[in-house]
Amino acid sequence: MLLWLWPLACANTTELDNNNAAANPDIPTGEQGVVVDVIDGDTADVDINGEIYRVRYIGVDTPERGDFYYQEAADANANLVLNQEIILVQDVSDTDQFGRLLRYVYLTDGTFVNAELVRQGYARQATFPPDVAHADTFNQLEQEAREAGAGLWANPAPCTCSKNNYNCSDFTTQTDAQACFDYCFAEVGEDVHSLDGGGDGVVCESLP
Repeated sequence: MLLWLWPLACANTTELDNNNAAANPDIPTGEQGVVVDVIDGDTADVDINGEIYRVRYIGVDTPERGDFYYQEAADANANLVLNQEIILVQDVSDTDQFGRLLRYVYLTDGTFVNAELVRQGYARQATFPPDVAHADTFNQLEQEAREAGAGLWANPAPCTCSKNNYNCSDFTTQTDAQACFDYCFAEVGEDVHSLDGGGDGVVCESLP
C-alpha cells in the first residue's frame, strides 16, 4: 500500500552512520531506503523502514509517458536505482501536491542520481523554488549535455505528444507541423493534436 502523505514521514528513519559520511564526503547524511519500483525517469517507490513512499526527484524533469525519450529515461533511472540502497536528502519542501516526497537521491557510493540523469541527457533541469540548492549544478550539466548531444539532445523530438498541445498556428511552416504529426503518430498511433483536419495525413496545408 502506497502512503502518499505522512507529515512526519522522515522523522524516525535511519540515517547514515556519521563515520561513513565523514570518511567519504560525497556521501551525504540522510534517510536510507531501498528502491522497489521505478515509475518513470524522475520518480520511484522507496521502502523506508518497511513503509513504501513515492519519491519525486528534486530539480529535474524527464519525459512523460507518450513523449519522446520516455522509455529511455525510465530505463536509465531503473539502471541506476532499482533494488539499490539509496540516501534521500530533503531541500526545503517535504512533499509536493500529490503527497510524494521531494528529495535529492544518492547511491551509497556517492553517485548523485538527480545530477547523473541530467549529465547523461535523460533529464532536463527544472527549478521550482524554494528547492534550489543544486539549481546551478543542474543548469550547468544540462548545458554540457546539450553541447555534447547526449541522450535526448542527440536527436531532439520535433514536439511533445501530450494531447492537444498544438494548433497549426503554433508552427512556422507546414513542414514543421508535418514533422510533429508524423512523429507523434508513430509514437502513440493517433493524431493527438488534431492537426489532420482532412484526414488524409497531410496537415496544416494553409501554412507556407
